[in-house]
Amino acid sequence: MYYYYFAGGEININGRSRNRKLFMKQLSYIMQDDHLQPNLTVAESMEIASKFKNCTLNLNIYHKILIQRILENLKLCNKQNTLAANLSGGERRRLSIAIELIRNPKVMFFDEPTTGLDVVSANYVVSMLRDLANSGKTIICTIHQASASQLEMFNALYILSPSGQCIYRGKSSNLISYLSSIGLQCPLHHNPADYVIEVSSGEYGDHNEELVKYIDNGKSNDWSKDKYIEDSVQMLNHHSNHSSPKHLSKFRNELRILIRRTLIISSRDSDFIKLRVLVPLFMSFLFGSVYFNIGKSGSYTRDNVIMLYFSMMTIVYLSAYSMSIKFPMELLLMRLEYFNQWYSLHSYYTCVTLTDLPLQIISTGIFYIVIYLMTGQPFELFRFLMVFLMLIVTGLMSQATGMLVAILFKNFLINTIVISSIILPMTIFAGIMLRINDTPKIYSWIYDISVLKHSMQGILHGIYGFKRSSLPCAEIYCHNGSPELVLKDVNMSDNIFWTSIGYITVILLFLKIFTYIVLKYKLS
Repeated sequence: MYYYYFAGGEININGRSRNRKLFMKQLSYIMQDDHLQPNLTVAESMEIASKFKNCTLNLNIYHKILIQRILENLKLCNKQNTLAANLSGGERRRLSIAIELIRNPKVMFFDEPTTGLDVVSANYVVSMLRDLANSGKTIICTIHQASASQLEMFNALYILSPSGQCIYRGKSSNLISYLSSIGLQCPLHHNPADYVIEVSSGEYGDHNEELVKYIDNGKSNDWSKDKYIEDSVQMLNHHSNHSSPKHLSKFRNELRILIRRTLIISSRDSDFIKLRVLVPLFMSFLFGSVYFNIGKSGSYTRDNVIMLYFSMMTIVYLSAYSMSIKFPMELLLMRLEYFNQWYSLHSYYTCVTLTDLPLQIISTGIFYIVIYLMTGQPFELFRFLMVFLMLIVTGLMSQATGMLVAILFKNFLINTIVISSIILPMTIFAGIMLRINDTPKIYSWIYDISVLKHSMQGILHGIYGFKRSSLPCAEIYCHNGSPELVLKDVNMSDNIFWTSIGYITVILLFLKIFTYIVLKYKLS
């Protein structure tokens, strides 16, 4: 059993300074809300947790037996094939505990473990925590309204006043005697937990200052007869003799486990994937029907340029908003798993990047192929691939922007406003709706750094550049039938396609690295 106290701004364990790195490896934190993967079964959740703990892709018979024993002890064996989303509140709480027990932590923190549970489930959870404490683990939990029977199961209490000061520290069995010693008699058959809450709330007068002074704000040991155990100090500050896997091998295994888990979850929760595919498909048919075959005629080149601009902006908005919606939903669970040291941050970040990349390419490809064919763009492979490549890097850059905003601002409404505030001003300096030569000289430099202008210039050169022949026109004189004049009209005559690709790629890499740094800072 371990005991913790704070002294002089330092965290000590049984009188010795805490080694944070070692301590973090031996603790688990179970939040008030059960953050579980809803589309994993109980057995899958346990197996994946075991794989992370042992950093292995395949579990041996010992690991499987350990999982079964934990499930048996927590009465979850008959729910092994049930999705976490279909479990009751008590079962979800037990599964949260079971997953962390895989790591066999020496210290477990619980944030209000009985909140939201009925009386029977709450009593069972507290009883289970008592059993874990009796097995040699330190169980630290916060609880607001405990029943009398639940209160008796706690070895030690640390009660705070509404102002955050300690009004009692000691054994639970000594609480009534402690209150009696200063003239506060708990009524017969009254729940001591309810009574001490009433006292701290001032229902019997203001006694908080007296209680804080009497217990020396938690520093007094008069009501606690427990002694520190030196063996526990050695266990918490002793380096493990077990050799850990090499860093590169550990990264690879964590990444493969994360990717497999993501694929399982995605296969069962396909609504988001369907939207990522169907929305671009719908938009492409809408654009294609409105701008049908205009790319073949020199009479509609200006309309074709506008269509290409709107196509690019569609990819920009869909990419940015899809990530800003998706990532915050994963962030809470990821934060808990990272804190409990399931995996490293770079393993998770790499997994998010790799697993979303194919979907981003597919959704962009579906949108672009339909538009390209329906609007009658030049049927030349190199032009098709050039524009497709530009849309891909532009979409990935927008996606990285959406992810960064989602990390900086947790509220979805704020995310929406911030993303719009970033993208909308950029549309002015894309060089299409407002031509470069028509822009006041004071703002002309913005075009040189505008990502959307570089993207549009690359797209237009893919369609009209590289010595494309003149387009047929119904009119006798067709000014815009010449591809060179089309590019000149929007002040984008220079062919800087690969320079634009490189520039956008550099911005993308900067955003990815900066997002990683911000995420690491937020998690620290």
